[in-house]
Amino acid sequence: MMGSRRPLKRNTARAAASLCSAVALLSAAGCATLPTSTEPHVIETFEGRPDPQLDLEPTKDAEPDLLLREFFAASANPSVNYEAARRYLTQPMGQAWEPSEDILVLDTFELTSRPMTDQEKRSYQVEGRIIGRLGPGGVFRPENQLYQATMELVLEDGQWRIESLPNDVVVDRIELRNHYEPRNVYFYDSTGQALAPDRRWVYSAGVSREDAMLNMLTEGPSNVIAPAVTNAAASDLTYTGSNDGVYRFTGGADTDDKTRARFAAQVVWTLASAGVPGPYPVTLNGVPLVGEKTELTTDEFRDLDPVKTRDGGPELYTLSDGAVTSLSNLGDGEEPVVEPVESFKELGSISSVDIGDKGNYAAVTNVSDNEQALILGIVDSGSKEVQRAGSFTRPTLEPDHASAWVVADGKGVIRAERSTATEEVNVSSVQVELPEDVDGEITVLRLSSSGARVAMIVDGHLVVGVVERREDGQRAVVNTAKYAESELNGAAVSVDWQPDGSLLVGTSATQRPIVRVEQDGSTVTALPSGNVSGPVVAVAATADMMYITDSKVLMRMPLPTRDSLNWREVPGQQGVRAAPVVPRP
Repeated sequence: MMGSRRPLKRNTARAAASLCSAVALLSAAGCATLPTSTEPHVIETFEGRPDPQLDLEPTKDAEPDLLLREFFAASANPSVNYEAARRYLTQPMGQAWEPSEDILVLDTFELTSRPMTDQEKRSYQVEGRIIGRLGPGGVFRPENQLYQATMELVLEDGQWRIESLPNDVVVDRIELRNHYEPRNVYFYDSTGQALAPDRRWVYSAGVSREDAMLNMLTEGPSNVIAPAVTNAAASDLTYTGSNDGVYRFTGGADTDDKTRARFAAQVVWTLASAGVPGPYPVTLNGVPLVGEKTELTTDEFRDLDPVKTRDGGPELYTLSDGAVTSLSNLGDGEEPVVEPVESFKELGSISSVDIGDKGNYAAVTNVSDNEQALILGIVDSGSKEVQRAGSFTRPTLEPDHASAWVVADGKGVIRAERSTATEEVNVSSVQVELPEDVDGEITVLRLSSSGARVAMIVDGHLVVGVVERREDGQRAVVNTAKYAESELNGAAVSVDWQPDGSLLVGTSATQRPIVRVEQDGSTVTALPSGNVSGPVVAVAATADMMYITDSKVLMRMPLPTRDSLNWREVPGQQGVRAAPVVPRP
């Protein structure tokens, strides 16, 4: 439980001039793994820093309903086994209360008083919608169900106090945001070549976010993403805190230089993604983790930057009327360069396509009114037909661009892997474990940039899971969950991953035609839609631009959206209803 977490551990790898080449060490895959489950533990302060929230007391002479609301706000503070919340309970209940391991996050609370004959007692029915659970290690899991509980209060020394309540720890989404910060902890994908984010919620008072995140890092990945990732930390590696600005680790005495450098990348990008300025001084057992210099920088691990950027090629492709067009020079005031991609014309009428920045692609073509073909190829370098079916979803490339996933006939997910040596293509089935209450056609399937997660639309529901790579080399989608159920209400039409790990979702809903959904499903944000005419049938995003296709045209909006009210048509494609295809880095 968040209120009883023990310190997590951590590890780092140092790369400097004396490291010969951090890139060389990091290029080889393979890392030691950590246990994939953790028991509840308290994040303690390493330097005895007090939690200012523990000084708060119940408001004197507060009415019982207001006292209840204060109690729920105090429940967002897990410090010292919920000491702040216990102050709102009677003395016997304060000693007897056993807070649950998970924190239930509700949208809002509704308090309804219940009739009582004793004027020194009050009873309230508490209701709300559960949007998710915050579990051990700050892991959020979305839910969508009704919460109901009865809480009774009594006058104790002239003040209202709670004498009866369930063991649930309940907070609303506002208090979650007031007391916790979402942060990414990074682990390696199953290939060991890319960093995948594991989004955690860190309690913001009483302990530095660096200490909390680096503890989580050495403790290992959350249960949700564990099947998709590995950790370079040795199993006995422990984070012992920071001293004079130096992040200190112990253990891992037998860790080789390659593994230490790999873990260094995890530490650096975990800290950098949280806005902690570098360089990052790191030691292991009192000496630099790798090489002779203590300080680490992101420059030494640039190839593992979790937010990948395009490496050459067009800025954008579009698909309209079965033809693919490339676009460059899309900056404001520039003259866009719009060119048909001739090699795609040879494939015939294209239904959908995914393209890598080096030219690798997977495309679906219309063979006839009742049949489509999946094709893998490289722009201007030939192609190969893989399989035919009545219909295919838009294909999605893996991070190496050599393999693609697609859904055949709405149900069967397949993975097509092209050998770079022989050009032969191997096709295998991907097992998908959908949530129990989801059973329908998969109309959209998109892999994240690291390949560790997959987003799907199943009969209008947004479903997100993680990709497990099994011992026989087969892939499976596991730990799936429905996201944004109450907000989307079965109206999801299109989805794709944004470089920061969030999801861009197009819908058929009039009020929310385009929304942003956070990586863990904890928050749904409606995006500006004043000039959007739904449904939004296609979406795509780069680090600084979002693209959508509504019922009329292809449009874009820059990030961040603070000063943006309306979407604007894409230069060179004005008046064209085309699907955006952002080259995958």
